[in-house]
Amino acid sequence: MSTPNANRSTPTGPDGIPRSASPSSASHVLLASSGGRDSLGALARLAQWRDQGCFARLSVVHIDHGLHPDALDWGEIAGEQARAHGCPFDVRRVTVRRASVGAGRGSTEAAAREARYRALDAALTEAASDDPEHPPVLVTAHHADDQAETILLALMRGSGGRGLSGMSARRSRGAFAHWRPFLETPREELEAVARASGLGWVDDPANDDPGFARNHLRHHVLPELRAFWPDAVGRMRTSAQRLTMEQGLLGELAAIDADQSLDGPTLDWSKATALPPHRQCNLLRQWLARLGCLPPPPERLGEWLAQLRTAAADRQPLLEWPGGQLRRYRDQIHWLPVLPEPTRPLDWPADQPCLRLEGEREICRRPTRGGVDEGTSLRHSTDEWRLRPVGGSERLRPVEGRPSLPIKQWFQDQGIPPWERPAAIGVEVGGQLAVVLAGEHWLVDMAFRPNPDEPAWVLTEVRESRTG
Repeated sequence: MSTPNANRSTPTGPDGIPRSASPSSASHVLLASSGGRDSLGALARLAQWRDQGCFARLSVVHIDHGLHPDALDWGEIAGEQARAHGCPFDVRRVTVRRASVGAGRGSTEAAAREARYRALDAALTEAASDDPEHPPVLVTAHHADDQAETILLALMRGSGGRGLSGMSARRSRGAFAHWRPFLETPREELEAVARASGLGWVDDPANDDPGFARNHLRHHVLPELRAFWPDAVGRMRTSAQRLTMEQGLLGELAAIDADQSLDGPTLDWSKATALPPHRQCNLLRQWLARLGCLPPPPERLGEWLAQLRTAAADRQPLLEWPGGQLRRYRDQIHWLPVLPEPTRPLDWPADQPCLRLEGEREICRRPTRGGVDEGTSLRHSTDEWRLRPVGGSERLRPVEGRPSLPIKQWFQDQGIPPWERPAAIGVEVGGQLAVVLAGEHWLVDMAFRPNPDEPAWVLTEVRESRTG
């Protein structure tokens, strides 16, 4: 039986994926297990690789969605499988927002997937914190038949090359990695490994529900394809591998066209205006994919790009789809997964060093001496503090001896887009506006700045990043 680190003499395996797709020998593998036969087969195979030293630790995480009356029993079965293979086991219960009437069962399925991966992200974070010497890697039991179903679903959705490439063997998941080591393993092979273990497994009736498109493909379409093309799954895998290579080339072209990093949520569009429309479209799609974002439909993206080419420089064309929003401000394209939460009035008690705000934000103050950072420090005061939104017509004096500055003008000078301005934080001290914070930019009124060696407060803001 092959191990994940076989064929080290070649830079890539038969699937074209670098061997670095496998975790290091120090890794802590966390298998997301449903307790089903695929998960059991994957667990048995992973336990063998662990014993061969391919990675250091193996744990099992089971997500209880609470959607089936037997969900507790399924967790017990998954736990028995884990213990039989000498693995720590963890059950995480999540709350799934069921689809509203008329929304379709697929909506509930999507909500369950979102809740499941949030719980798995939390498990990875905790594992990294508990054992920093063994970096965690998420593993799922997706196999070759799952890959074929994914490709067929993408085909029926009218997807392009990225969707038809199927699932990747390794992808980033925030600060961690998601590894799918069984994408070339047929379903029947994993099932044979599961049967050989002598353990029971979960049979989820949802896997036989004909109302789900994936189940229709699994039980009707793929058997028909195999009846005529016995190697239908292998053929689809070969096509997906070729498309993956082509997507890599398109990604390299996008990096050349962008002439900048594609890792941030803002893209300088000044040079891209000279590109032909199809390369502009490729640049945006590759950038969004790099951010882990579901891309917009090609037709809508093309229409939006046409608006960009004809809209006046001070206009802000908007493209909104389930993956977020695209907006232009000046020569920058901004991707917004969600709009920033507007600031709401909030008292800041003297005995509370930090305040939790809307939109995954927290603002903190700590005592210090003046002169540390005049941009973010305030003269020490026992007056009451309050946070509130700010209006563009309000004024602060940023420089001694000069006129006060309207907040609206400061927003423009700092290049703060209009949609971010309602989220700007105003800090009142003793009923007077002392500070305005917008994004990474701070404006402190001269009347509140500390003198050198004078007791002062230093303000900081923390924003939690979102993982996809």
